[in-house]
Amino acid sequence: MTITLTPEVEARLKGAASHLGLDPAQYAGRLIERGLSESAKTNDNRATLALLDQWERRDQTSDPAEIARRNAEFEEFKAAMNRNRIESEGPNARKVYP
Repeated sequence: MTITLTPEVEARLKGAASHLGLDPAQYAGRLIERGLSESAKTNDNRATLALLDQWERRDQTSDPAEIARRNAEFEEFKAAMNRNRIESEGPNARKVYP
């Protein structure tokens, strides 16, 4: 495989590789590998965010009774989390939900 670089990019690549004591081709390979890994992570994050967005849209409601029920459920959850923290770590434990 051959990659064509502008003279400026080639000079920067050679300088960075030299600074690290690497061959420019070896350094370029590492940069490409890192870029591909980060790209895969970004795609994973997009899929996760899309799923969370789908769930949020599916569960939306404007029903006041349902909103009140959900808020009460969340308050119970917070109280249980804080109670568990205090019971397991003692009276000086930091509350999870202030």
